[in-house]
Amino acid sequence: MSDSIAASNLNYKDLMQRQQSNGRFVSAGSQANKKSHEYDFKIVSFMLGQQYYAIDIMAVKEIINASRFTRIPNALDFVMGVLNIRGEIIPIINLAKMFHLESDDAADVERQIIVIKIDSLSIGLVVDKISQVIPLHKSDIQPPSPLLGGINERYIAGVAEINSRLYVILDIEYIFSDKEKAKHSTLPQDTDLNEEFFTFFCNQTEELANVHINEFNREAFTKIYVDYAKETNLTQMPKLDGATAQNMAAKFASQYTGVMWDKPYTDYFTEAVIRHLATVCSDEIRVLNVGCGSGYEAYTLYCLLCDQIHGASVRMLAADSNLSSISAAPNFELSSSQIPSWISKDKYFVRLGENSYKIKREVTDQIYFEFHNATNIESYNRVFDLVVARDLSLAMSADDFRSFLAGVSSKIVSGGVLVLGDNEHITELKGFDKVENNHLIIYRKN
Repeated sequence: MSDSIAASNLNYKDLMQRQQSNGRFVSAGSQANKKSHEYDFKIVSFMLGQQYYAIDIMAVKEIINASRFTRIPNALDFVMGVLNIRGEIIPIINLAKMFHLESDDAADVERQIIVIKIDSLSIGLVVDKISQVIPLHKSDIQPPSPLLGGINERYIAGVAEINSRLYVILDIEYIFSDKEKAKHSTLPQDTDLNEEFFTFFCNQTEELANVHINEFNREAFTKIYVDYAKETNLTQMPKLDGATAQNMAAKFASQYTGVMWDKPYTDYFTEAVIRHLATVCSDEIRVLNVGCGSGYEAYTLYCLLCDQIHGASVRMLAADSNLSSISAAPNFELSSSQIPSWISKDKYFVRLGENSYKIKREVTDQIYFEFHNATNIESYNRVFDLVVARDLSLAMSADDFRSFLAGVSSKIVSGGVLVLGDNEHITELKGFDKVENNHLIIYRKN
């Protein structure tokens, strides 16, 4: 059997049986007893640098591999961050750094983590390499020697020499004997530490909901966090699960996301955007709809523009990075209840059944649906009168969104309009004037 084992495949029972049958782990002090398989306890051994260490297996909850941790501002230097393990947020400690030992400190590598549990406190201990599970008799354990150096001997339960190899057994109970102190030293618990709590809240939301929280939407997420903290009476580091994180991200979404727009939102849009476009465009309105999804927003814009600017031809390019959504958009079908009352069903839809409608072919002929992630908006060989890109900052990093805005600046005509998400915040957009409006985020090309 190999001297090392994969942490993800660690099976204590099977390993013990094989070790006992092979008789490999019998120390010099127990040769006379080697026929007996009755041991006093077992240890999990691991390496820190070039030295072997071990802890009592009874303190081990599980062994995992991980490479990404959520960082905590102002944490102790040996705290690598925290990890969400099936809904439980646990601190991750670099054990070598904690004891000032030499160890591999490379970033972004997969780490082997021993998750220990002491009473109600779970902690992840990062080690260099998991070695073996070893059964021991009490007689195998010798008291620690001051000559060992490295780790202070008060943290050592004992030393065992097995097959000419020395194992330093750590006293995990003593190291983390003050449970509350250990918890406070790794996770900020003070309710006044709003910045740390908020940062952790954002990191979890980003990771679990697959979104980006950045300078363009952080203000809105601050309000979302404050509401969340009040609703949950938050007094310690927030613990989000996937559903909660998705819900937090959904709170950022603009009105009528994923459905056709209805009043009064369409009235606000008509007043602030379409009336201005009517003075700029006469024969044709060129529209770019970024993040169109499966077509709800694009078809709403088309119907609204056609109704409000009579005689003008609407030409629209609708883009999204979700290939399945963009592929389904040309065959847009709805139930009668999903079509707002301001839209004429007969004008824009074909009735399929008693309660179902499909968008007319002459409408889809005016809208070109394209798979595009919007990071290279300059690639379009046309200019636009209207660009609607709501909530795009949530799907892009700050740098990518900044590049997108710069690209829009070069692809929108003078006097053209850019509409962003209801909750997006931009301090300044070069070449644009912000239109003061209580209901929409609008910029006009100057």
